[in-house]
Amino acid sequence: MQLNLRQCASIILLLVAMGFSAAAAEQTVLRAAVSDTNTPPYAIFDDAGKLSAGLSKDILDALALLSKLEIQYLDLPRARIEGWLESGQVDVACFLNPDWVAEPDVYHWSPPLFATQQLFIRRADSSPIIALPDLVGKRVGTTRGFTYPELEQVFALGDVIRDDAHTLESNLKRLEQGRLDAVMSVDLSYYFFMANGGPGNFAADPLWSTPPSVYCAISRFNPKLAARLLEGLHTLVDNQFIDRQLRRYKGERVE
Repeated sequence: MQLNLRQCASIILLLVAMGFSAAAAEQTVLRAAVSDTNTPPYAIFDDAGKLSAGLSKDILDALALLSKLEIQYLDLPRARIEGWLESGQVDVACFLNPDWVAEPDVYHWSPPLFATQQLFIRRADSSPIIALPDLVGKRVGTTRGFTYPELEQVFALGDVIRDDAHTLESNLKRLEQGRLDAVMSVDLSYYFFMANGGPGNFAADPLWSTPPSVYCAISRFNPKLAARLLEGLHTLVDNQFIDRQLRRYKGERVE
């Protein structure tokens, strides 16, 4: 039987698709997105820019071990993580929240890992920030690529000026120099930074909303792998592994 050119092309495409599907099913490496915009202790990078420690590494190393996979860390800008998850170029990214992404239903979500309290950091001699009117006309240091749902509207209207930087350290330096009126940070990052020699005479006011939980987002591209990762993350939450690591970074004694 002779096949015409169109039939041959269809068969080739089918074989390629089958081969890709089989390769995905047999995946042996967990590709995890990390970003240096995740400040210590969430992610700690060495001088060569390689992830060397931190809560993200603790969680993802344990997840890879439970899933019987090797692990590869991909350092991505925050703005690219969602696209890479959706296209299957990375398998998992942590410290996200469905409210912070454009299309949350595109991914699987782990159980909540823990809650994070957003803080307004200000110079100690300035007035407390306890409600939205206290921010009007002020310049607030934020992290490039991050979303702040409670403030997006006032940022868009220009009532509060959003001023991005790449790191918390950079924002706090600008705050100390008087170039910012306040800086937004999560509690764990700020207190870890200050406990490890961070400069400045600052005060911290909690954001008035309920502290949000953070999750790991998992790509749907490889369903079998996604199921393994979800099972592993449920295990890490249920056996208190993540809670124990979090307490260590807070300087608490862990039995």
